[in-house]
Amino acid sequence: MGLIGTNIIVGLSSLLFGYLLGSFPTGVFIGKVFFGKDPRDYGSHNTGGTNTGRVLGKKIGVLTILIDALKAAIAIYVVWAILSFTGLNQYMVWENGYNAAPVYYWGAGLAAAIGHCHSIFLKFKGGKAVACEVGTVVMLSWLELVLCIISFFTTLKTTKYVSISSIVMSIVATITLWVLAIIRLTTGFDVMLFSWGFSANAANGVGLPILGFEAAVCVTIITAMLIVRHRDNFRRLKEGTESKISWMK
Repeated sequence: MGLIGTNIIVGLSSLLFGYLLGSFPTGVFIGKVFFGKDPRDYGSHNTGGTNTGRVLGKKIGVLTILIDALKAAIAIYVVWAILSFTGLNQYMVWENGYNAAPVYYWGAGLAAAIGHCHSIFLKFKGGKAVACEVGTVVMLSWLELVLCIISFFTTLKTTKYVSISSIVMSIVATITLWVLAIIRLTTGFDVMLFSWGFSANAANGVGLPILGFEAAVCVTIITAMLIVRHRDNFRRLKEGTESKISWMK
């Protein structure tokens, strides 16, 4: 098949797998199967965890967010595991020595976010990619996760707007990842210290190499998509009709 053919097939398969997994309409599935309600018929008509929580209760909203986050995390980890444990990753090394494998598993995470926003099961409509970005961040590092939690809840406490808090969190995640990637590429500093334990030996081919530019590009695209998907929230903020939370003082 050749190096190029193998990379094309692996790349397309990774994108398709991530997209189909991300397309699973969590909020709609839970609402229709267990409650006889479709979140799209209420509130902001969105399928994500925030609107699902408003319609079906906070616990169901949190559950929806967790499952949606797992869609991106599972897509990334499964593609990495297949490439690593089947030996396919040896065919991902190009003639110039570049290892393209990270492009494919981070691409699967990006595809999951696209599927979440434009689900094939919902006529290419869906959520706003917030949970999928969280799922990607969880796969990145504990530092990313901590900074995202702090930025989200600090903004939420200040503004009471979930939309603004989600956007601030995504921007913080993106900037942090680019800083770590640039530090790693320019200085050789072991930024893997900020990663999870299973990634610690990635430099030796064992584990998930996470803090390179491939992950940074993936998260940047998800963040851009997330911001665009919040355009209706921007309009409601301008009109003063955006919903505020009431459970945080």
